[in-house]
Amino acid sequence: MKFLANPNIIYVGTFTIPFLVYNFGWSTLYPSLSIDLLFFYIITFSFCLLLGYAVNKLAPFKFTPIPISRYNKPIIVFIILFFLIDCVYARQIPLLSLSSGEESYEGGKTFGIPTLHVIMVTFTLFYSLYIFHQYISNKQKSLFIMFLFTLAPFILLLQRSNLMYIFIGALYIYTLSLQKIRLKRIALLSGFIVFFIYIFGYLGNLRSGNGDSTFIPRMSGVTDKFLKGPVPNEFYWGYLYIASPVASLQNNINAELYVKPDALSFTVYEMLPDFLTKNAQNYLDIHIRHFHQLNDFLNVGTIYANSYSYLSWPGMFIMFGYLMFLMNVYYLIVSKIGKYKITGIALMFNLIAFSNFSNTIQFSAFSIQLVFPILFTILNQLRSKAKNESYTSTSAFN
Repeated sequence: MKFLANPNIIYVGTFTIPFLVYNFGWSTLYPSLSIDLLFFYIITFSFCLLLGYAVNKLAPFKFTPIPISRYNKPIIVFIILFFLIDCVYARQIPLLSLSSGEESYEGGKTFGIPTLHVIMVTFTLFYSLYIFHQYISNKQKSLFIMFLFTLAPFILLLQRSNLMYIFIGALYIYTLSLQKIRLKRIALLSGFIVFFIYIFGYLGNLRSGNGDSTFIPRMSGVTDKFLKGPVPNEFYWGYLYIASPVASLQNNINAELYVKPDALSFTVYEMLPDFLTKNAQNYLDIHIRHFHQLNDFLNVGTIYANSYSYLSWPGMFIMFGYLMFLMNVYYLIVSKIGKYKITGIALMFNLIAFSNFSNTIQFSAFSIQLVFPILFTILNQLRSKAKNESYTSTSAFN
């Protein structure tokens, strides 16, 4: 499965899936896809296939098992303790609050200790995938239990997107580890994906419409054929999440009949992490633009929707080039960094895959994670260098 580590192949694969799901036609809210949009994706896919071939020749991928880290247990304890303190600070545990009928929790954007909450969420996502790589490498049950402990904070916080992030990343690492794909494994993977989509929908119903499984479907233009059909309503959430960003992008293209170019605002708000741009408008003549949503809660439109609002089609092509430039450079770097290589590639996979929903480069919670594999590699190298120097000095003294 070497080709699956290539960022260009990842782009083609993950951006194809929404178009396949789009054809289910379960919502009357989604517009017909235009020839222009399809042509855009055909061009980007073709470019990625050619670039992917070159990158595979330059840096061929090899899955490498890693040893068990002695720091796993103290780091897991630290993560759990932090999120318990986080809940104390926020004066609620979202899972218990919503289960008891309270509806004051609106997600993780403003929850918990400012700044520290975001940093710990990104670190936990990184470390969860790192532990899963250790589990795949060593097959010890204790490692899998530790992996499950990293999920606990996001279950308590009802952050389904982070749970989905970890599950997708873990599934990707498992797939990379396979030498061959057998029919039995395909069946197991398919079953796992179906089960996860169902649970994702079940948790969504728990948070929406007081558990009414038809509330979100009705609010998003579900067809009568789906409601009366045999497919459980929980699966509609999967359809909604996967296909609605493309629908929102097409809706924005249809609505923006004339786009007044704003290259500076595009550069600041679409190409830089948001922690750098929060107060940028106080110093620059720039303005945030948003895309035209299908409704109030379908608020994601792929990495390209806002780009179109700033610069029309050129903005989308620039964003595509920028994304693939960063991801290919990152792949070339992490493919040489040792024990954090697979974790780094999994983080890269998720950043590209979740670009189907929003601008993951601009969203710091996604982009900051890419730093951890490189940062810890540098720290390990510095520690090893210090030990070697200490040993050399001691030997010389003796």
